Amino acid sequence: MNKQDNTRTRSDQITLPHQRFDIVAKDPFYNFPDDMLSFLMGSKEFEFVEHVDTNLTTVQIRNMDILIKVRHDEKPVLVHCEIQTDDSVNPNMVRRNVGYLGRCFERYGLPIYSYVLYLRSAAGIRDPGGYIQDIPGHRFIVEYQVIRLNEIDGETFLQNRQPGMMPFTPLMKSPVGMSSIEWTTQCVDVTRTLAVDTSTRNNLLVELWVMSGLRHERQDLLQTLSEDIVNNSTVYEMIIERGMEQGMEQGMERGMEQGIEQGTKDGIIESILVLLDKRFEMNTTPVLTPLLETIDDLQQVKQLFEEALDVEHLEDFIRSVQNKQNGAK
Repeated sequence: MNKQDNTRTRSDQITLPHQRFDIVAKDPFYNFPDDMLSFLMGSKEFEFVEHVDTNLTTVQIRNMDILIKVRHDEKPVLVHCEIQTDDSVNPNMVRRNVGYLGRCFERYGLPIYSYVLYLRSAAGIRDPGGYIQDIPGHRFIVEYQVIRLNEIDGETFLQNRQPGMMPFTPLMKSPVGMSSIEWTTQCVDVTRTLAVDTSTRNNLLVELWVMSGLRHERQDLLQTLSEDIVNNSTVYEMIIERGMEQGMEQGMERGMEQGIEQGTKDGIIESILVLLDKRFEMNTTPVLTPLLETIDDLQQVKQLFEEALDVEHLEDFIRSVQNKQNGAK
């Protein structure tokens, strides 16, 4: 097995974090802001100024995806973009974006060009692109542009060869008669020939590969990644690190839940022992502790505490504990 095959096996075994599409989609906005602004704003003339803090603090922090200050018609404006893999629910995209734009205007007081970019082909179909409250004297209108990648002609962007757009091209409309795998392969081939440095090219290829996972099984695309590309991609490292952090966080949460449950169980057992010691005026710990600790079901331990309140003979309680050990209810 060659080196590429080894890398392919390792890559296939790695569980990528659920935020991988979010990570990859945001990266071009920071590394190639002009490309992304041209894509969003079309023919509008603009001058990139800076990336703007996306944290919107109220009682809680709300975080927008992309917020960039540009100069348009000699005036500063903000360009805002939310990146959605799937439809937003609870709240839906309209309510969520109206909230973002209101807080954003409150904080910065600048005109806002807002866009919602949908990655998956089925997403955003029902997004109306804004909200209108048509009550005389209380009219309230918020509009934003909805962009669905699968409705955009991908060949145009391959011809333009804009580096920042390359990770998104596999999700765009492919030429008639071309399969999605063939289209992805063509996107990879063009990306390999871009006039950018090796590090940038590696990152773009990894981002393209990740995005392609929204249309294909990841195993079908591993052939696009060589060992050299994987080992020299800072984006790939960031994705894997985020996945490890996510796994650790989930493990800690599970551990805390288990710890809380174990602590509750230990507390109930202690209460049972204290209660029975007083009721039968003897030290029940040596006999009961080993029996009670073998019961894993917290609900059963709670039931035993209820029984300990009324049981007339210690032998009856011990028999009840043994029945629960044996699976009897």
